[in-house]
Amino acid sequence: MDTKEILKTVQLFSSLTDSELNIIQNYCRFKELQPKEKLFDFDEDFKLLCIVTAGSIAIYSNGSSNRLIARYLPNESFGELNLCGITLGNAQAVALEQSGILLFPTISFEDFITQHASIGAKVIYQLLSNISFRIRETNKLISQNYGWVSELKKAIYTDRLTGLYNRQYCEELLKENKRYAIAVIKPDKFKAINDTCGHKAGDATLIALAQTIRKAAPDAIHIRYRGDEFIIATPPEMDIQSLAQTVQKAIHTINMALITGRQITSITASIGTGSGMFDQKLIDSVYERMWSVYHKGGNSIAVEGDM
Repeated sequence: MDTKEILKTVQLFSSLTDSELNIIQNYCRFKELQPKEKLFDFDEDFKLLCIVTAGSIAIYSNGSSNRLIARYLPNESFGELNLCGITLGNAQAVALEQSGILLFPTISFEDFITQHASIGAKVIYQLLSNISFRIRETNKLISQNYGWVSELKKAIYTDRLTGLYNRQYCEELLKENKRYAIAVIKPDKFKAINDTCGHKAGDATLIALAQTIRKAAPDAIHIRYRGDEFIIATPPEMDIQSLAQTVQKAIHTINMALITGRQITSITASIGTGSGMFDQKLIDSVYERMWSVYHKGGNSIAVEGDM
């Protein structure tokens, strides 16, 4: 059985090249299951992606009567959430007939990413995209009040350091085809904070920036877009320039002396603003406005028409 041909059928690996698939297959192994044999049992810490190559696998939920919640046939895969350590419930996987499974990876997923960072980044991006799609589809079928849906969305869409929405959430907004007024915010000379005071002070600064932006613009959508760059998005009728001025003034009040042990006493920000259909073109144009004032010394706001 050609492992690479099987991998090509799995959406998680769809963006990988042949040479990258050659590496992936080195971390796969086949497992044969007899009828009624368990692949994993309740309470088992199972962290592998499973690709069915033959037969069929049933997934049961734990309870008074083990309820069938899914059945997987050849060329179908499951276990994506297991790779990133998310468990939605206590489950058991059992072969309904003589079956074959291709398992990935043969080492921990964390170790695989460490050893193959470029491939790992592609797999993680596709993994998050797949999970996001499933959330959107699930939301059409079940109530938003289900606790596990909220927790899963929080885990996927929240930046761990700042608590703001992350880049993945921004990708979801792009698919909604809605109009927004936005501001792109970048602290001036942030690298100097890391270089002078260390990354712990840098992280504390990012947290303080996130809290300040959220407080200054409480009704906006707040996103940590890139490392030290933030986006706020509001309804298109809102005066984004005034809001940007409010955010800029609030950033000036951050107690940098406390964060950096008085090595750096103040912080400013460069901000670009604009409005329109929320797409990558809008983000890029506003980003360029921000970038233009950033390179002129910062501590300024650029609006549409400014370059």
